[in-house]
Parts: sequence; C-alpha cells; structure tokens
Amino acid sequence: MLFVDGMNGVIDHNDTVQWLYTLSGSLSRLVVKTALKLLIVFVEYTELNSPLLIQAVNTVDGKRGVKPWSYLTEILEEKNGSDTELFILTMNLINKVS
Repeated sequence: MLFVDGMNGVIDHNDTVQWLYTLSGSLSRLVVKTALKLLIVFVEYTELNSPLLIQAVNTVDGKRGVKPWSYLTEILEEKNGSDTELFILTMNLINKVS
C-alpha cells in the first residue's frame, strides 16, 4: 500500500532519497534489495522523481569523491553473480531513471 502523504514527504526531503541510495551500498543483501525496491517505487510514482534521484546520487557520490552511481555499478561488477534478483533490481532502477 502506498500513502500519498508519505511519498510527498519523501519527494520534499531529498536527504531521505540520498539515504536510500546510500543503503544500496550496504554489505547486507537484504538491505540493498529493500533500498532498490523502494527507490524503484519512488521513481515510478511520478516522472518528476527521476531528476530528484539523480540529484541525490550526485550529492552522495560527490561527497564520497567517486563517480555517480558507484554503488549500483559495484553491484553490477560483482564477479560471483550469485544473486540474480539483485542484478535485476539494479538494472530496473537504472532503466527507469534513464
């Protein structure tokens, strides 16, 4: 179930989007999957949310001194490839933002 007031709160508070993106770099697979799923819901909610996610990614990775989308590229560069759901979620998010 999606609460409109809650989503509008997230839209108005870019720090929350930054935090969710940061969670995509967690060591816990469950945390990463949940963060990616929430970011997908955020981007699908309205077309205007894609630029907000891009802004959040640029802010987080700019502070870290790395290239944008580094957390997601790290997921895609994993050599073992054992978690296909994680790859699918990552690619879905990238495709929905672009």
